[in-house]
Amino acid sequence: MKKILTLLFLLTIQAQSAHAQSLRNFLATCGWGVVGGAALGVVSLAFEDKPSESWNNVARGASLGLYAGMGYGLYAMNRPPATYQQPDFAIIPTFEKGQVEGVRITKTLFDF
Repeated sequence: MKKILTLLFLLTIQAQSAHAQSLRNFLATCGWGVVGGAALGVVSLAFEDKPSESWNNVARGASLGLYAGMGYGLYAMNRPPATYQQPDFAIIPTFEKGQVEGVRITKTLFDF
């Protein structure tokens, strides 16, 4: 019984760690969304006739950035994990008739 409780405790800790990491990433995307939206709000002041009276643009931009960050954070949390990731750089030997014929060098430029 003691071994089963210990195993359940360890599994619970591991699961909480995984959820904490995804929550941390979610909150980071929300924070960056707020910062980016507020920055765009500040930039929009340059196009206003009376910028000193349009500071609500900054708040509106921060709010929209928060929503965008929340949307991307939810998408990133719920997408399936990558099953295979091709290496960025690889040196692969080529064989012919059981002997090394040469090498093939590959470099990944874009990965979608």
